[in-house]
Amino acid sequence: MNQTLMTLIVAAAVFAGAFLMWHVAAAGGSAYHRRFTDAARSRLEEAFVFVNPNYIFMAMLAGAVLVPLGIWLLTGELVWPVIIAVVALCLPKVALARINRKRRLKMVIQLPDVLLMVASSLRAGTSLQVGMDLAIRETPAPLSQELGVVMREQRLGLAMEDALAGMGTRLKMEEIDLVVAAMTIARDVGGNLAETLDRLAATLRSKAILEGKIRALTAQGKLQGWVLGLVPIVMIMVLSHMQHDSMVPLFHAWYGWVVLAVIFVLELIAFLMIRKIINIDV
Repeated sequence: MNQTLMTLIVAAAVFAGAFLMWHVAAAGGSAYHRRFTDAARSRLEEAFVFVNPNYIFMAMLAGAVLVPLGIWLLTGELVWPVIIAVVALCLPKVALARINRKRRLKMVIQLPDVLLMVASSLRAGTSLQVGMDLAIRETPAPLSQELGVVMREQRLGLAMEDALAGMGTRLKMEEIDLVVAAMTIARDVGGNLAETLDRLAATLRSKAILEGKIRALTAQGKLQGWVLGLVPIVMIMVLSHMQHDSMVPLFHAWYGWVVLAVIFVLELIAFLMIRKIINIDV
């Protein structure tokens, strides 16, 4: 009787623990899904890419769970499925950040020409709204998309200063903040807005040229970082194919896992150091 009662108590405890773990895992998964979709939706809307973030989440989940599971069942190896799972989890964030970074770079390059077009329209006697409309028609995306949002907000009754401030808050770019400040000050205190925009365009063009030279000079450092980071991984793959028996302890023994952990930490430190060196702020 006591043994039966003890078995029931243990079974109830195991069931309660499993239920609690399932509840915690479900709550954590739901919270992570919500955070991921919110962040992805914000990044996609910022880039004017209208894709359901749930599709991206499902693709990431498949790449982080199904693909590594299939590789593990086929090969029996554990290291590569873990690497693939980590890459699948990090890839969406890296891809979205790269898309937004390239989009911002395009806006920085387009901005001086847009300012010159607006300044020329003002000298011809048109209003700022007409000059902005002309710049939107003559400028390709992405800057024309952001200016289009500003003009639509202005037509819906929002003051031009507030619409420009909203664009600055949305983009969080130093160049856009300078343009917004110049236009707002010129409209508040008066003055020759066309001349102000000309000077600002020249300043931003010089800044863009200097940043382009810095990117060109630091490209070699970035390439060296990628090469040095990939050399250990390529060597492990080559030696695993050529000297499979000698490399087995690296993936199946505890000291091999320690070596892999040390390699990962050193790779991460080197990546952060190279990134710190080549990240030059103008």
